[in-house]
Amino acid sequence: MSKISHILLPYPVVVSTGTTLVEATKLMKKNKIASVLISKNGRLAGIISVEDVMQCVAERANLDIPVDEIMHSPELTIDSEKWLTDAIVMFEHCKASHITVVENGERVGIIRAEDILHTYRFNKEGSHR
Repeated sequence: MSKISHILLPYPVVVSTGTTLVEATKLMKKNKIASVLISKNGRLAGIISVEDVMQCVAERANLDIPVDEIMHSPELTIDSEKWLTDAIVMFEHCKASHITVVENGERVGIIRAEDILHTYRFNKEGSHR
């Protein structure tokens, strides 16, 4: 089983608290990504994903709100040296689709539930060859 550091998405896009959802979604589209990290005073404050944006639009139909109104709290972090099984447990427990990856308390990337599934499929297919 692989470690988180082997499959994380490096160099995540970060916006400050107070950034509007419109601005954040434009960055997501421009960078072809499904989540952005939220920073407050240079420290990780949370994360929002496409799913969060969709839920917000369905509930409020208002994209002029600050991103910090819908972000997930920073508890959704995992150390890059943890195993993928640890991330699987966290995804199941938190019902999240994206988790911030940290090293020594500093953000280094993002891992998606989809990344774990892809890694598992790739490893499974490779073992049959």
